[in-house]
Amino acid sequence: MKNKVGIYYFRSLYSQSACSLSVGRFSDFLLNRGYKVKLEVLKQNDFIDMSDKIDGILGQDIIIYKTNYKDFEYGIRFFENLIKREKDKQFYLIGPFAVLNKERILKKYNFITDIINIQDKNEVENVFRKYNKRVVKKTIISGIDREIEFKEKGKYINLEASSGCIYNCSFCHIKLMNYEKYTKDVRNLVDEMENIINLLDKRYFIFNDSVFWKNNSDNDRIKEFIREVKKRNLKFYFMIYLSLTNKIPDDILIGLKEIGLIRVFFGVENISNSFSKNNNKYISATDTENFIEKLSNLNISYHIGFILFSPYTTYNELKENIDFLYKLKKLFRPGIIVEKMRILLGSKDANLLYEDNSKIDQAYNYKILDSKVDKFYQVVCDYFDKINIRNFEQFFSGINLSLTILNDMGLSEQYEVFKIRYNELLEYVNDNLYKILLKMLKKFEFSGRDIEMLKNLYSLAEANYITYISYLKKHNLDVYQMIPHGTEDLNVW
Repeated sequence: MKNKVGIYYFRSLYSQSACSLSVGRFSDFLLNRGYKVKLEVLKQNDFIDMSDKIDGILGQDIIIYKTNYKDFEYGIRFFENLIKREKDKQFYLIGPFAVLNKERILKKYNFITDIINIQDKNEVENVFRKYNKRVVKKTIISGIDREIEFKEKGKYINLEASSGCIYNCSFCHIKLMNYEKYTKDVRNLVDEMENIINLLDKRYFIFNDSVFWKNNSDNDRIKEFIREVKKRNLKFYFMIYLSLTNKIPDDILIGLKEIGLIRVFFGVENISNSFSKNNNKYISATDTENFIEKLSNLNISYHIGFILFSPYTTYNELKENIDFLYKLKKLFRPGIIVEKMRILLGSKDANLLYEDNSKIDQAYNYKILDSKVDKFYQVVCDYFDKINIRNFEQFFSGINLSLTILNDMGLSEQYEVFKIRYNELLEYVNDNLYKILLKMLKKFEFSGRDIEMLKNLYSLAEANYITYISYLKKHNLDVYQMIPHGTEDLNVW
């Protein structure tokens, strides 16, 4: 009986746990139907890591690859060349990117058995028919296979209290995928968190809900969650995603802070009126700044989603938005500058995409209609390509998150010198990148001196981060282990 299944994926978000909640749930489903399931996180362009895992991959009867647009072109060729001589292997793709591009992928890669929407219960039940009684696996917690998290040494973990989204942003895949909306029973959710703390010693929960609090209909549920955590006297920190389309009540935000809320992610995307109208995303600069002030007063760190470039961005809107990022001191995040808006197949602007048969992902295949904006985009991408922008962002976001936790613990005095250094460096980086961006906006070019400045800023940030993180590791190991380490590796210690 061919019932050995391996599910593989590459790490895409370095600011979270390496686990995939959808893969964990899918694994539990397969175990229930009598399959033996192995989960593995792979690394791109790491032949040493791959060579250690090759026997395990080829030892599976069924190989499943959860892909996304960032790793697809690498991953699909890796698996194609790895298993093309293995005639008896079944090979499936899963994940939103694969499902949304199913027709294009299957037409180009005929070695694929099929692409499965694992959110569709009928579809997965038809493909994976019940073989035997449930296979027992010790890494299951509350219906999710946590095999990856048992291996991951960091004290952070991904979690969901609900799924689905009530909003309809044009650039998001959630609405197109028509995900089922569900909400976990509060007691079951807190049971799950308590089990994770006791079994895995995780202390920083990263809620992956599209929107943790959607509107006032969630008030009672969130208040119950707060009461249940307090009743059990559980100690942890957590982050959530919010939308500013609806304003979360102050009492609920304060209640969440009291039980460990330490970070909030929300999508600003763009403050220009035309962007809001074109993409069904209505958040003003004033609302954003007022909310940030509220978070700051509560000692809650924040992270924003932002889209500087879209098809309809005008030249005048560029400075408006760069000024806004400068005001928020967010220019240390070149990633939100160089990644233009994705236009998904099936979305309202899909007609703007041109065909490129050399790759599957077509979401960036468009010209920005304002030629000056398009030219500036190319210059900005060329400029920031001189450094590792993921590392650069980690040098700031990692320190910011840990200082926020340390402050909550009453340990801020011990780190006052580091806090001063961090803030001074943040100002220096923000000021210099702002000047360079405005110059490029005017001249559509950068100089050798500008490149030298960028590399110097990177080196300053790197040295500061290394010095800080080394001290943190020696003096507050628990906090050090709560901070996502910002690399593709599963573990760095």
